[in-house]
Amino acid sequence: MATPTVSTFVGSVILQPIVVAMTSVVLSSLLSYEIAGQLDWRPITICVTCDIIAVGVDHLKDQEVVIGAWDAAVMKRFIPLFHLARIFLALNASLLVIALCRSPPETTVVTAVFTAPAFLWATPLDLQRIGAVLKRFIRAKYDQEEVEYNSPMSNKPFIIKRVPGMKAIFDGIIRGCGTFFVVYSALQLSWQSANNAPPWTIIETIIWSTVNRTCHCIMTDVRDYHEDKKAGVPTIPVLLESPFKTRIVLTVIQAAIMIAFLHNPFIVGSSCFAIALVWILGKDSPKVYFRLSLHSQSIFIAMYAAMFALDLL
Repeated sequence: MATPTVSTFVGSVILQPIVVAMTSVVLSSLLSYEIAGQLDWRPITICVTCDIIAVGVDHLKDQEVVIGAWDAAVMKRFIPLFHLARIFLALNASLLVIALCRSPPETTVVTAVFTAPAFLWATPLDLQRIGAVLKRFIRAKYDQEEVEYNSPMSNKPFIIKRVPGMKAIFDGIIRGCGTFFVVYSALQLSWQSANNAPPWTIIETIIWSTVNRTCHCIMTDVRDYHEDKKAGVPTIPVLLESPFKTRIVLTVIQAAIMIAFLHNPFIVGSSCFAIALVWILGKDSPKVYFRLSLHSQSIFIAMYAAMFALDLL
């Protein structure tokens, strides 16, 4: 095991969450403009800070495990960085609370619904205990023996990311649909009478975002195919038992999106770019190159924004 370094820690806990959050900045800004014709700081802040907190907390836990496996001297050297990371996450949590307080109550509910799976992504959940708590909460009669009889697997914890084939789909729904509902609930406007922002429509943006993020997540699973197979993580490439088959599926999906939204050159360009990355990137590609896949949507939305600002549309 390689010795932990400061650059690795900072990159994992601080820089990577920011890189991921940049996708939320771009997408939530586009949706805000589509719905209201302006950029509203509240939903943008909510989406960005949720991304940073979810990814940052997950990576911080990983770093605690990795660094904790070394001796006390190494751990002592990283204590200031752990403090810095917690301050960074606390600052984002404060911004999140401020944005939620300035938004309608529905926004808090929507945010909780879509971010809960992200925060509990790798957390073992005792469904039997959760069910018992819920039943007590609603003052219903709880029969322990009946639950044990009907739930022979009740002692086995439930982990969201271990649901067969659903890891990427969950991620796509959270990032795509979740972002829309957060923005929509914060703006409190009817999306059916939304601002006219050709060539974009809200429905196609939601579909494109969900599919794009799902495909990106599957691409990272293709990269980690052998590790996931050994660890028994039921990702889509593992279920298909072939990275090549997975690449074909991704190509077909992106081609379908491209054909469905042929009138929008930015979606077409993004899909073509994503298809190229499907066949270029592989298990031997540096992880940093997969950020191109992560931002295959953001790049083209930013391109649209630049052309719009320069009156080139």
